[in-house]
Amino acid sequence: MVNNISNSSTSKTEDSEHIESNNTKSIRLVENSLVIWLDSNKNETSDEYHRATNQLQHYANTIQLASDQTEYIDLIKNTKDVKVFIIVSGTFGIDLADVMEITPQIYCVYVYCAEKKHLEEWAKYYQIIKGVFTDIETICDALRRDVRRVNNDLIPISILQSTSSDQFDQLFACSLILKDFLINSVCEQQTKNKFMQFCRSQHRDNSYQSNIIKKYQAKPKKLTPIQWYTRECFLYSMLNRALRLYDIEILTQINFFVQEVNEQIQKIYSQSDQQHPQTVYHGQNITNDLLSKLQKNKKSLISFNTFLMASMDENLTLDLFQQSQSDPNLIAVLFKIAVDRSKSSYPFIILDEFDYYQDSDRYVLFSLNTIFQIENIEQINKQLWEVRLILAKDTNKKLKTINEWIETKFRELDSISRFGEIMIDIGKTDEAEELYKFLLENSDEEDKDALAYIHRKLGFIKDQKNELDAAYNHYMESYRIRLNSVFEDEPRLCKTYAGIGAVQRKQGRHDRALGIFQ
Repeated sequence: MVNNISNSSTSKTEDSEHIESNNTKSIRLVENSLVIWLDSNKNETSDEYHRATNQLQHYANTIQLASDQTEYIDLIKNTKDVKVFIIVSGTFGIDLADVMEITPQIYCVYVYCAEKKHLEEWAKYYQIIKGVFTDIETICDALRRDVRRVNNDLIPISILQSTSSDQFDQLFACSLILKDFLINSVCEQQTKNKFMQFCRSQHRDNSYQSNIIKKYQAKPKKLTPIQWYTRECFLYSMLNRALRLYDIEILTQINFFVQEVNEQIQKIYSQSDQQHPQTVYHGQNITNDLLSKLQKNKKSLISFNTFLMASMDENLTLDLFQQSQSDPNLIAVLFKIAVDRSKSSYPFIILDEFDYYQDSDRYVLFSLNTIFQIENIEQINKQLWEVRLILAKDTNKKLKTINEWIETKFRELDSISRFGEIMIDIGKTDEAEELYKFLLENSDEEDKDALAYIHRKLGFIKDQKNELDAAYNHYMESYRIRLNSVFEDEPRLCKTYAGIGAVQRKQGRHDRALGIFQ
């Protein structure tokens, strides 16, 4: 449907996730982690503060300071879809420890105090407290490890349910459609430029990441796409958060990088004579709800909606991810993945020299949203479950069925329009609205068919949100475009008529609504 995206990119979409900082400035969150530093004697202009925050920003882009409990509570209340790391200076956080322990957004607390022995006895009573630290360097070491664990545990997982539940089937279909859009959409140079401008803006107060962004923009080919990804810099954190939250603003701009990483994996895989391992391992702490879905769907399909990195060392995987079990509401799961090139065409590579740090000879990297089949699930002990997976075969009947369902349901639409439709179907209307706004801003003004379609979808979304005046205006714009179009398309015009009538009925204009329906 929307095949022609104009080069005239205009206004930036509204920020969908932000917090209100201490000076009321709106801050967009572009990664999974946020650091809040509690210090009643804070001095943001001091050299010590700048040195400390510069070090912390190697691992977390946004550092917020709170000088009293009111500021801290305001910051916590305004966070969503992010894990918070708390740094407490001295005894400032003692009164808040009980509250922190039951605050779901908080991942862990680091106590920063020269009097280590004085607070260690108190700190051991709180599971959420990682320890008492006497210098910022050791806090940074702990933060680096913990941010990596958070990113790992927040990898989105899609499961194709074996039941007749349409809702979850559509969730799985959504991941397939998103992959299709990211991999196959055309990437304009102007979109890349806009993305780099966005990255500079979001990291303007982070000198470390800003320097990496400058290097990437100046010489993107100095490193390979896989090296840029495994460097775990701004590209890694922004992409994986966007994949988890369906962040339209980022996904519609970062797709060029997704394509570059995926193409390099495919190229290495097709040309490689590497001796691939028979089994690799991925550890992740998941919710009880997701564990229940795994148990109910043996022999069904599962996808990790990212470029999954898995280890060839089972013991190393167990050691690393079991150390991160700080949330009692999460379940530790070890995924054992059997990989057989002869039965599946999903590409994967041994990282080895392709990794930025060149120390990952014990890891493999899968292509985006690789699909596996669930073979078995069992409880190993009170704290650990094991799920056995195999790469999905090219002939998998369930995968063939859902791909056929997608093609039938959305046969007239391109991948980005399919993505918008499926997000409406699964109830993600805010994300769908952002997508159609993006399309509206970037569509060719001469493509009347596309413009009419976009306005009709925005009308439907506004109707769902009970924003009736806006819904009516979008429907009427779609109607006007259709009337003046050379295309004869009665079915789509009828859908627009129906939308106008439905809105007028809700507005109490029953006579007009009746006239429309007649």
